Amino acid sequence: MRKKLFIAIMGTLLTLSLAGCGDALNNSRNDIQSQKTSYTKRSLTAPFSDLLYGFSAIEKYVANGDYGAATTLSNNLYDEFHDAILPPLRAKKGKAYAERIDKNYDELQVAISKKDKSKVTELIKENRDSLKTIAPILGVSVISSE
Repeated sequence: MRKKLFIAIMGTLLTLSLAGCGDALNNSRNDIQSQKTSYTKRSLTAPFSDLLYGFSAIEKYVANGDYGAATTLSNNLYDEFHDAILPPLRAKKGKAYAERIDKNYDELQVAISKKDKSKVTELIKENRDSLKTIAPILGVSVISSE
C-alpha cells in the first residue's frame, strides 16, 4: 500500500512539474516573438528616417546644382529602400502595391539623372508622402521636418 501511495504522489509531482515547465516554455516563446516584433519595428525606423532626411539633402544638392552628390545619395537611399522597406511592404500589402511605391522612387532617380530640378522637387514630395503613408502600415512612427 505504501509503495502505491508513494508512486501516486511521485506521479502527481512529476505531472505538475512538467505542466509548470510547459508554461515557462510558452512564456519564453512569447517573449522571443514580441522581441522579434519590436526589433522589426526598430529596424525599420532607421531606414525611414534615412530616406526622409536624404530627401531633404537631395533637395539641397539639386538646388545648388550638385547633381553628382544627389545621384550618389539617391543611389544609396535606393539600396536602403529596396533592402529594408520594400520586402516587408510587399509582404503586408502585396506585390502590386509595393511596385507602385517603387515606381515613384525609380522616377526620382531618372529625374535626378536628367537634372530636371522641378521634376525632382515634385517627386521628392510624392516619395515623402508615400513614406508617410506606408510607415503606419509597417508599424513605424515617423516624424518629418520638411
